[in-house]
Amino acid sequence: MAKSQRILFVTDYAPDKFSRSALEQQGFEVSFEAETTRAYTKLLETAFDLLIIDLADPQSAVNLLKEVRGTTKLARALVLTIAEWGSGQPTLALSHGADAFEPKPIDAARLVSVVEQLLRPRMVKTAKATAANGEADADE
Repeated sequence: MAKSQRILFVTDYAPDKFSRSALEQQGFEVSFEAETTRAYTKLLETAFDLLIIDLADPQSAVNLLKEVRGTTKLARALVLTIAEWGSGQPTLALSHGADAFEPKPIDAARLVSVVEQLLRPRMVKTAKATAANGEADADE
């Protein structure tokens, strides 16, 4: 079995159990952190495949993003931000190096889709070929 990919979700809101459950059902390991300083320490101490930052407090969130991008060990980390649409927050985050953003309110299914696109861009999906009569292809 493949190693599960780890996500650190930085938010000062109570963790969204629907988003967490949806991500975990797809095999992701999700950790939450409320404070950006502790999140930065966790990133330095533990390998994560994706950092999700809620821009509820844009100043501290952007400061975390700047720290991540300014740290050699973390500079290539994938970062997804959660931001209020129409607030300028998505543009701010993207201009400081976020890889993508997802608008609020968080929709669990949409979040899973975006996370999979970021973390599994080369994931190969195959379909079983069937003949016109509905039987499996003889070349299998």
